[in-house]
Amino acid sequence: MLLRRMVDVVMPLGCCAAAAVACCAQSAAPAPAAPPQAETPYTIGVTVRSVVLDVVVTDANHHPVHGLTRKDFALLEDNRVQPISSFEEFNMAATPPFTAPKLPPMPPNTYLNVQTEDERGPLYVIVYDVVHMQTIDQTDARKQLAQFLAKKPAGTRYCLFLLGQELRLLQGFTTDPNLLLKAFDKGRGDGNYIPLVSLMGANLGADDPDMPYEVMSFVGRYLEGLPGRKVLIWMSSSFPKDVPLFGITRQIADAEMTGGGQGGGGAIGAPPVDTGGVYTGSGAGTFPGTSPASANQGFSGSDQVTGADAYSQKLLRDAIDSLNESDVAVYPVDVAGAKPELNGVDDLADHIALVTGGKAYYNSNDLVDAMSQASADGGSYYEISYAPTDAQYDQRLRKIRVELAKRGYHLDYRRYYFADPPDTPVTKEEKKLAAITDTQAAHKPGDTMYAYMQHGAPQDHEIIFRAQFQAGPKAAATQGQLDALGQQPAYSVPGKPSKVPKGLAVQTYTIDYLVPDRMVASLNGQMQLEFAATAYDADGKMVNGISQKANKEASDSAKPGGTPFFRADQTLDVPVTAAWLRVAVHDMATNRIGTLEIPLPLAAGTTAAPQTASTGTPPAANQ
Repeated sequence: MLLRRMVDVVMPLGCCAAAAVACCAQSAAPAPAAPPQAETPYTIGVTVRSVVLDVVVTDANHHPVHGLTRKDFALLEDNRVQPISSFEEFNMAATPPFTAPKLPPMPPNTYLNVQTEDERGPLYVIVYDVVHMQTIDQTDARKQLAQFLAKKPAGTRYCLFLLGQELRLLQGFTTDPNLLLKAFDKGRGDGNYIPLVSLMGANLGADDPDMPYEVMSFVGRYLEGLPGRKVLIWMSSSFPKDVPLFGITRQIADAEMTGGGQGGGGAIGAPPVDTGGVYTGSGAGTFPGTSPASANQGFSGSDQVTGADAYSQKLLRDAIDSLNESDVAVYPVDVAGAKPELNGVDDLADHIALVTGGKAYYNSNDLVDAMSQASADGGSYYEISYAPTDAQYDQRLRKIRVELAKRGYHLDYRRYYFADPPDTPVTKEEKKLAAITDTQAAHKPGDTMYAYMQHGAPQDHEIIFRAQFQAGPKAAATQGQLDALGQQPAYSVPGKPSKVPKGLAVQTYTIDYLVPDRMVASLNGQMQLEFAATAYDADGKMVNGISQKANKEASDSAKPGGTPFFRADQTLDVPVTAAWLRVAVHDMATNRIGTLEIPLPLAAGTTAAPQTASTGTPPAANQ
């Protein structure tokens, strides 16, 4: 279930390209004063319980079906018809052509967060899982992944994770296939690359039934707060076979499958799967029993489960909740290729795809085609929302069914959610898991800025700004600086003393922000912006961060000597080993955000290219 806060905002917006040119203009002539902005009227924020579904509709040849209307769909929750609140079609192929603005050259270490290249479709995340990938499968999987990335659809934004000894972000979101392909380069210098073959799967947790779902929970949290649909492509050749599946198996799903437009399979792999939710009959499923605490959540069974099974069930549910809250559809790709027999990955892949609105691909040697189909599904869908007629937060499993008036089509969408209260207390286990796996940023989960300040997150262009960076001299960190840095994720482990290297050298960075007034809303005569900066090391761990708010009278621009810009300076102590610096501007009145991320150390030179900040591999940090 997704809870969305609806806020109506009225604000005059100027041309982004014109604002960008004004930001970096170096002419001696003073800019004309902008006319006073109209007051943005008061708005009222209302929390609305809303279930949001992304429905992928394909024909018999697995081609996307476009042009359907709200009247073609019917929504049911627990077999009760639900009124549709909103309806919108998304078609990545129909995105208008993008024309990049012409920007003037800028001084060294000066950046604009203006969009300079085509960006289309949802956000795509690839997890290359060598822990659960057979050695014999890795060479071909690596080769086909590189082939797919080299020819991925233009403008699509991908990021790439490697699951090995730990989960590593190899490349943040980018449209550039060349940057993604650097993840295959052993000589890139930081050790973050996809190996030709990994022999350590058994030692890294291949038999751990909980690992994939802990990682999926992390991916959901990593993407939480970013708008729109996301697609998680999980490349693996096996999952642990002893994860409780809440009473669903391939045989049950196939037997329960309904026709007439309901679908879940695909051209590759198993037949369509549609159980109208998840089977909860007594004695059914790979692990028929469930913990007593799960009985009121729609799970039932005749056998008892162990404490470990109950914990695994909870982790799987948490993963599903995390993915659904962040609107992430999972597309597992079995890299083992065509095979006469089916293994445990297929049941598990079908289940995690079924409950997140994705699709599982297996029993095929063409991995490029599987990933291409997953990309196409991700970019062509109908977003439908409804407010459940049963508004009780009873923690029960709510089954969802989507029906289509027109027959002969396949539908993929998530099949259930849990009616958990939004203020459910966090358990000790959840706190411990978050402390271990969560790469904290300067903001915390639930904060609007949290997702936008994560290393590798996509750049946002809702607010256009110019940022100029200057680095002070290198100096040994003072005791006060060491104490502050010791609290950051790169140097701290929960329950243990901080590990800040002795003799650590730091530089104080000064960031000069310039934001056109036309980008900022005025509320009651005041403009208020939040400025945030976070530095990360080469492993993507936060080494320091800061967030500050600043106000400006809306009428100042019209006064003699006033300028139509909101200007602010910010300083941050950054270890010389840092590899990335991410900054953001947040309009407190409208919740609109602009971000950019640059590699460290700062480049030396006379002129920077007129583009947004680099998202590639940083140069080696000075030691």
